[in-house]
Amino acid sequence: MAPATAGDLPVTVPGYGAVQFDPKKTRTLTADLEARVLRVAVQAGAVVEAGDLLVELGPSSDVSEEISRARRDADAAGAVAARMKRLRADGLASDAEVESADTEAQDLIAHATQLERRARSIATTQAPMPGIVDAVLVEGGDLVSPGTPLVRLASPDAIEVKLHVEISDVATIAPGDSVRLTSLDAKGTSLGAMVDGIDYRVDPTSRSASVYVLLPQNAGMLPGEAVRAEITTGVRANVVLVPRQSVFLDESGWFLFVAKDGVAELHRVETGLTVGESTEITSGVAAGDTVVVEGGAILTDGMKVRVPQSAQPHPPEGARP
Repeated sequence: MAPATAGDLPVTVPGYGAVQFDPKKTRTLTADLEARVLRVAVQAGAVVEAGDLLVELGPSSDVSEEISRARRDADAAGAVAARMKRLRADGLASDAEVESADTEAQDLIAHATQLERRARSIATTQAPMPGIVDAVLVEGGDLVSPGTPLVRLASPDAIEVKLHVEISDVATIAPGDSVRLTSLDAKGTSLGAMVDGIDYRVDPTSRSASVYVLLPQNAGMLPGEAVRAEITTGVRANVVLVPRQSVFLDESGWFLFVAKDGVAELHRVETGLTVGESTEITSGVAAGDTVVVEGGAILTDGMKVRVPQSAQPHPPEGARP
């Protein structure tokens, strides 16, 4: 037995997803020049410190040829500039000709020097910060062009949960809504969090929308961990609540039994939301009525019932004392 009670019923939306690194807080390292990947020194998931070697690169044959050509052009321009200065000393060239040749030589020398410096800088790609290797995007032997992503790094505490929710539910969710997350692995970690953002696009594979949940510091969950979520989108205040197992359905609709004066009375009811172990009753039962929780399936309307003295009614979940 349990009393129907007036209480507040949280409105929740279920979701399932996984922990991931926050894409907004990751850093992707790229190639500066066309290069050949000589060696990948880390693997995805590795913890690195600032300055640790990630990828070893070498200039591609095209870049090596470009550097050689730029150096030859610079040397030739330097020789022309020196010759023009000698001719000017003999009165056979003007100041303008000397200045033009010297400017061209300086530009070509600067270009060749810059290419050589950049080639030396790509010999190694090092971690610019402490973090975790989220992804290695190249393999040894790959030829990469300028701007090609090499490695993606993430801060260890920059993690979030990406949840999949039904399309019909996503419109009821707003940033800031509270979330109860439960890990689906053996440890069963459960913690409170908050909705950080919503992606209203439909995933073509799962046919669901995505909700991003901001994890608190030291949440104890790892990237890739599967989770279940209950997102609280609102509260239905001061509604009549009964235990969900006390409500039955037949061809005429929902019903339950109320124990009154030693008799089981069948009450046709209208139900609202069911959350956890509590069901909202919108009509047919009033707060204070004693409903049958166990044994209702074998009762009929008007059947006499006897309640042992030891059987004390317990209010349903969510009811106010």
